[in-house]
Amino acid sequence: MRVVFVIIDALPNQWVGPVWTPHLWKLATEGGWNRRGGTAVLSTATYPNHASFATGREPASHGILVNRVWNGEEFVSSHTVGPRGDTIFAAVNRRGVSSAVVVGDHKLIGVMGAEAADQHWPPQGRRADVALDEFGYAADTSVLDAVDTIELVEAHLGVVHFNEPDTACHLYGPDAPETGERVRSTDRAFGALMERLAPGWADTVVMVVSDHDQERVTRHGVDLQSTLQERGLPGIVESEGTAALVLHGPPIDTLLNIDEIEGARVLDEHNTLVWGAPGVVFGPWLDELLGSHGSPRCATQVAVVGGGHPAVPELAAAVGKARPDATWWAPTIARLLGAGLDSQG
Repeated sequence: MRVVFVIIDALPNQWVGPVWTPHLWKLATEGGWNRRGGTAVLSTATYPNHASFATGREPASHGILVNRVWNGEEFVSSHTVGPRGDTIFAAVNRRGVSSAVVVGDHKLIGVMGAEAADQHWPPQGRRADVALDEFGYAADTSVLDAVDTIELVEAHLGVVHFNEPDTACHLYGPDAPETGERVRSTDRAFGALMERLAPGWADTVVMVVSDHDQERVTRHGVDLQSTLQERGLPGIVESEGTAALVLHGPPIDTLLNIDEIEGARVLDEHNTLVWGAPGVVFGPWLDELLGSHGSPRCATQVAVVGGGHPAVPELAAAVGKARPDATWWAPTIARLLGAGLDSQG
């Protein structure tokens, strides 16, 4: 069996269809998908959800609650720390099952613990000297080239990440026609990947997800840290787009009495995620960016299963019946490949 797990960063579920994503639409209609989409973990940011894709666990277990993590002294990029506990790459490695990973966002190698895969690109999780998108991540065409370079299609487990829809959503907003055109371009790259998988299709399971949606930005730069200080309240704030993490903060009821906060959820004994009204962004944010994520409003993920393996109909039915969340995929992949994935953090 060959399992190929494809992550299309920030692909809005609303764009999935015959017009904008004909190649993905073909896979979905021949296999199966959830029309409502899957659901992200909180925060609805890239790195917490990719860590959940890799571990099958909630952020409170794998330790990546937002894109940056607290190291005891300051918040640092989560790719420098990685997820706690077991990963699908370590699990299949123990089973002697081959694996290969190619990501557009080079930091995802560290975030997902993908160094444990037999092969990964970019090497050492560092930005490669290839064509890049506007934010400095590998262009979709570069991702395709890397798939060929490390012979990912020959691995029993292949993980591929296309980043460009996320960049477009940030630049233009999730509903913009420019975003639609970028989605169409990424779908062409996805179609090219499917062509590479055609040999051996009868033994292949393809799973396609996005990590989060985005919402249009309407207000920039809410300074929650200053608000806490002005009110004499404890807490260290890490802004995450349309949400913010409050470490060692006041009780949730106190946070909900702050005007800028519309909702909140306790993530663990030390951390609470808060969010404002639709489109409100916390902390420093580039004014020209029109899309963001972090709040529960961005929790919809794409959830598609296809391929020619006999396991596909059952998997497709399961995905279509109940919205899978980001923690569903890793244990499902492990089961398919006969690997034991530790569910403890």
